Amino acid sequence: MRSIYFKSAHILSFRDKKGFSFEFSPDINIITGENDTGKSTFIKSLYHTLGADVRLDKKWKDDNVVSKVVIHVKDRDYAFVRHKKRISIFDITEGQKHLITSDSRTDIALIVRDIFDYNLELVLKKTLVQGQADPASLYLPYYIDQDNGWGKVLDSFSSLAMYSDWQKHILNFHAGVKPKEYYTLQGKINLIDIDLDEIRATLKALEAAKKRFEESFGRVLFDVDVEYYEEMLERFLHKCQNLHQEETKYRIKLIDVLSLRDELVAEIDESKRQLDDHSIDSLSPSASFEAKYAVLENRDKLLQIIPELYEQKSVYDAQITSIKAELMNAQKLSSELKDMLQTVKEELTLQDVIKSQASKQVELTFEEQINELLQKIGKLDVARTKLVEERAKFEDKKRAKEINDKFKGSLKFAQAELGIKDPTVGTILQYGAISKSETGSRAPRAILAYHYALLKTIEDKSTSPMLPVVIDSPKQQDPDAHTAKKLFDLCIDGLATKSQLIIGSVSFERETNQFKTLTMTEKYSLLQQADYDAAYQQIMPLYQQATLP
Repeated sequence: MRSIYFKSAHILSFRDKKGFSFEFSPDINIITGENDTGKSTFIKSLYHTLGADVRLDKKWKDDNVVSKVVIHVKDRDYAFVRHKKRISIFDITEGQKHLITSDSRTDIALIVRDIFDYNLELVLKKTLVQGQADPASLYLPYYIDQDNGWGKVLDSFSSLAMYSDWQKHILNFHAGVKPKEYYTLQGKINLIDIDLDEIRATLKALEAAKKRFEESFGRVLFDVDVEYYEEMLERFLHKCQNLHQEETKYRIKLIDVLSLRDELVAEIDESKRQLDDHSIDSLSPSASFEAKYAVLENRDKLLQIIPELYEQKSVYDAQITSIKAELMNAQKLSSELKDMLQTVKEELTLQDVIKSQASKQVELTFEEQINELLQKIGKLDVARTKLVEERAKFEDKKRAKEINDKFKGSLKFAQAELGIKDPTVGTILQYGAISKSETGSRAPRAILAYHYALLKTIEDKSTSPMLPVVIDSPKQQDPDAHTAKKLFDLCIDGLATKSQLIIGSVSFERETNQFKTLTMTEKYSLLQQADYDAAYQQIMPLYQQATLP
């Protein structure tokens, strides 16, 4: 029995009073029907409900749809209910225990982590902050999307590009090249690195301030009435400390925000360039409908992204203006200090007092702060070294080679089965080269071969349980009947040994009567009025429970 598998899916449209329901087999499920009958929309809705960003068409997004997916995970059943961006998760095994309702993908990712024992942490490109990876990273090896998954390897989900080196880390995690313990330790190391960067920046600024002070004051060799100037001296020292701390803080903050804004401006320029490139006019008159559709789809996506980028830029501009104002306020303190230095009492300036009596005290203050920062850096360096040593225990080159050898063997088998002549064979991380040079129907076959090899490697080498394998649809670029049968044989006979398999296609060039089958017949309508009541009864009790105050 599979430890993780889809049990059921239900969809409800409040606007149209239509519904949809399907009970899965834990083994093999066939989703079939002519084009435009809703096969791909149904399959996409599974991952959409589970918290991953899939490329749904605008009509589906605009409809007032609620979906529910029940998935069995290690002897427990969990229900995911999604309405627009809000997702609710329930533990059905414990009497429909409500675990969370949230619009935040970060919150949902933490619950998905606990349910699936999936603790991969990734670093966001823009902020360099590390956190629990988006749920799509969990499902990525197991899903090939009809619209995007066959054009490029690992392109079935749209949100993962926000992470640094996401392909490498996700693949290493799933294949077991670097287990979850490695990424837990890496997360702790990254947090220490952030602290070290902040402390070192403060230390650098403090040392520069100390140097400026020493250059400005030097020493004066005469005695003064320190008691008379004590109050003014204390005021000066306090303001001096505030000056250096405030200016340093705001200058660092200003540099960070300016850097983020510059990155965003570059992203806007790149998006505009891509928008100019993705023009129907740039295509040849003989371009296929699929090519024109891809161009229009990319333009639509860019037209949605660019306003969002400008909106984020305006936020950064406002932050920059605010920080500059705060920096000006801090600079006013410097002016006050200059005025204090000109205060005269009995033909003696405060500057004379400070030079003769306070220079040592000020220097001592600087030294104390610098030493405190150096001690913090030392402790963090020791902690980081220990974590790096512990992480090294999970960087087993021999195991990595065994895993990649398994992958290469499975890849060669799949390529031979699918009739790919002179194929490129590489490691798990060489996914681009394996399919990039292929054209026509060879490219989708190369992508399927890669996924097959990856899944067989995970099945054999990873300590994590296998998730359902969902493929929509292997028949790309109109392969001949013999090749089509090979495609389905590889999927059905090879990928369903330890995983639930859900496979969609217009037709199948092999016998499938023994498998659980969903046949879709009505054009442009996945949901049916006749199924509304049944879907309503399945969804609304949980939906209402999640919306109760």
